[in-house]
This record gives sequence, C-alpha cells and structure tokens, in this order.
Amino acid sequence: MSHLSGTYTFSFSRLEPMYDNSLKTGCQSLVVGMNCLFSGVDQNDVPVTEGAYIDGTTGFTAWTDPIPDWPASGESNRSGYAICYTPDYVSGNISGLANEYSSGMDWCHHLETTISGKLHTPIRWSDFPYPESGYPPVDPEEDHT
Repeated sequence: MSHLSGTYTFSFSRLEPMYDNSLKTGCQSLVVGMNCLFSGVDQNDVPVTEGAYIDGTTGFTAWTDPIPDWPASGESNRSGYAICYTPDYVSGNISGLANEYSSGMDWCHHLETTISGKLHTPIRWSDFPYPESGYPPVDPEEDHT
C-alpha cells in the first residue's frame, strides 16, 4: 500500500456506564465508543477526509494475585473475578477506564488500518457513460449452464 500523509484525530463518542442492578448500587461495565477522523492527502496527493467508528463493552475485574502489567478492568482470566465499581468511582475515573479499555483492545491501530483500507480501495465510476440503450445484451450464443 502507498503512503497516506495527514493527521488522525481520535475522540470518545460514547461512554455509557451500566449499573449492576435496579438499585443502582454499582457499575458492572462500561460501553465505550471511539471515532477516528483522518484528514490529509492520499497516495496521489489528493486531499481526503475519512472517518471510522468502533465500540465495545468492558467489564471490571479484580485480581486475586497481584499480576504485573495487568489492567484493573477490561480483561479476565482464571486469577480474576468480576467486580462492580461505585458510581462515584466510575464518574471520577471515566477517562482512565475508557482509555485503558481502548488501549488494551488496540483501537487506535485498528481504526487507522480501517481508514487506510477505505482509502486504498478502487473508486466506483458512478457516472459511467452507458449507451442510450442501457446495459448491453447477454450473448445468446454463450453457454449459460
């Protein structure tokens, strides 16, 4: 693939904490949505603007054994168990929780790759000059079995 030159801008467009029950005593997960906008030039130096979106839901996990470099949420394995955070904690740490999840899922790289793929695909010739008669007829001599 040829090179794109420009700027990728990332922003969270969806942050929806989910309560654990009808009493709203804790938050068990967070829906996170991220937008990416590329503005620059394509491989032919044509100005382009292209966007992409991704979202997902993270649960929150606590660890029974201290595991270095493991996040406090968003992943689970045999040494972790699901927990709920207080609404105040989620509200005060929403940026960290969203960034931790999106980083762990490698969303920035994924969105950049998605946009690059969109900009490196064939472009539809929308105003192709078909003859006045329309589409050409199918050759009746051709075997259509």
